[in-house]
Amino acid sequence: MKVETLKVNYIIDEKLSVKPTKMIVEQLDQDEKQNIHFEVHFNNRHFQSKPSDSTEYAIKYLQRKLPDNINIACCQSCGHGNFNPFGDMENEVFCLKDKTPSNKADVVEIFSNQDKTFKTRSRKLLDFCKDYQTISHNEKYTYNDWDLD
Repeated sequence: MKVETLKVNYIIDEKLSVKPTKMIVEQLDQDEKQNIHFEVHFNNRHFQSKPSDSTEYAIKYLQRKLPDNINIACCQSCGHGNFNPFGDMENEVFCLKDKTPSNKADVVEIFSNQDKTFKTRSRKLLDFCKDYQTISHNEKYTYNDWDLD
């Protein structure tokens, strides 16, 4: 069992805050992980996500455990964070803050015509930057399932 303490950004009552959050993982081999889950404390309350073999889902499961006034602020929950429609690596999302896709076909086009610097768009799901904005599918298309299902 591998335990890593991450500094994760949360929006608590509309204010940005950084909280140490534990990521617990069973590492089967260098590339294969299972039973990934997250744990965080807020005001003497302990929250733990249900385990998953996917970092993406473990983060979503943690969000579901949190009260309505606490939201994880990260690249996975950002309106600029898009998954690669051709497949991405575990714990990877791509920042398209300078692009304005209006549908999945636009995202496919962006990923089909990537230039040599496209690798610089790759982010870890819990990364965060000053350009963060919550996903709003009504205002901007994001190829990301953060707030769906």
